[in-house]
Amino acid sequence: MVKFLYYFSIVFFVVYLFYLFFVILNKKKRDNIFNTNQSKLIIEPNCLDVSRINKSIFIQVISISNSFIVAFTFACSEFFDNYILKLLVCFLILIVLIFVVYRFIGFVYKKKEGR
Repeated sequence: MVKFLYYFSIVFFVVYLFYLFFVILNKKKRDNIFNTNQSKLIIEPNCLDVSRINKSIFIQVISISNSFIVAFTFACSEFFDNYILKLLVCFLILIVLIFVVYRFIGFVYKKKEGR
């Protein structure tokens, strides 16, 4: 369990730093955040009004959630020795986490929009 938390925290930190330097601090990418596939997976199924979403907070939420998804998937991969099994398990975990986390973010934004 300690090994899991160790891998998770290191990968989370590294992935978040990549998001920080290449997306959050990049004005061009920050301005086009609502046109990315990951934001469309949140906005379109929940019919969110983009004009009511704060870009800076939304980009932080996406970067934290994507860092969590990648870190959790990587940390879970360390439990398996067989590479084929590791690949299959990571793929399933990745798909499920993307679906669950993005659905949850959309649900929270939809609830905020209803106020």
